Amino acid sequence: MRDLFEKNPFLEKVSAGKAPVGFFNYLRDTAVLDIAGTVGFDFVVIDNEHTGMERETTEKLILAAELNQVVPFVRVPELIPYLMRNYMEMGARGVLVPHIRSGAECRMAQEALRYPPYGNASCCRSNHADGFEAKNWMKYLDHVQELVFVPMIEDPEAIGHLDEILDELKPGRDMVMFGKADYGQACGSLNADGTFTSEVNEAYLKVMERCRARNIGFMACPSAGPAGQTAADVKKVIEEGCSAVVLNTDQLTLAAAFGNIVGPCLALDIKK
Repeated sequence: MRDLFEKNPFLEKVSAGKAPVGFFNYLRDTAVLDIAGTVGFDFVVIDNEHTGMERETTEKLILAAELNQVVPFVRVPELIPYLMRNYMEMGARGVLVPHIRSGAECRMAQEALRYPPYGNASCCRSNHADGFEAKNWMKYLDHVQELVFVPMIEDPEAIGHLDEILDELKPGRDMVMFGKADYGQACGSLNADGTFTSEVNEAYLKVMERCRARNIGFMACPSAGPAGQTAADVKKVIEEGCSAVVLNTDQLTLAAAFGNIVGPCLALDIKK
């Protein structure tokens, strides 16, 4: 029998002073989560923003993550309150919302993930997260308060509203993620080789320091070299001050791993 109301392992690790490590899940096969649990990932961000993933597929991936003791987060395509609540009901323990630009947008997202009196999420006692039993509802209301909300700062406009965005977050639970690629694209500030300019990196560090000053966690995706992300890349962002690390997509990681093996082997001569 599963433990319906266990403490959020992601938050437990952060409160113990350790940085959880996860990755963006774009591939739709549950075997990816099986592998993730086997190698020891703490969490996964199941992506609905840049994939064509259906809700039914997302639900199966959430269940696969649970089964493999990987904490399931979901990145929604945009600020869609009913969809965010739906993933919460499916068992997501964290939700990332892209392109949050103001305190008002942040509040709308936060309220979509909290039941009254803390928010306005619609109630249904027949869902996976509360064990499909009405008698569990009051315990579930306390339990779901541990759901991690992660607004993504990806637009120059958001920097000017950063303090009001942070005002809507709960220290010790919620986090912020800075989207370097979208921010750089919006500013017209990307290097020709796809790396990030000093302007983008300075904005990233500024947001991180403002979060740290407010005891708001900061989630980061390390920049990768030509051969893909490495353990050294992860250590670097943790040393800079981030609280949790989410690696590149499983697609990019697989492509880099395959490329590192296959690339040097494509023009080998057969022994005569």
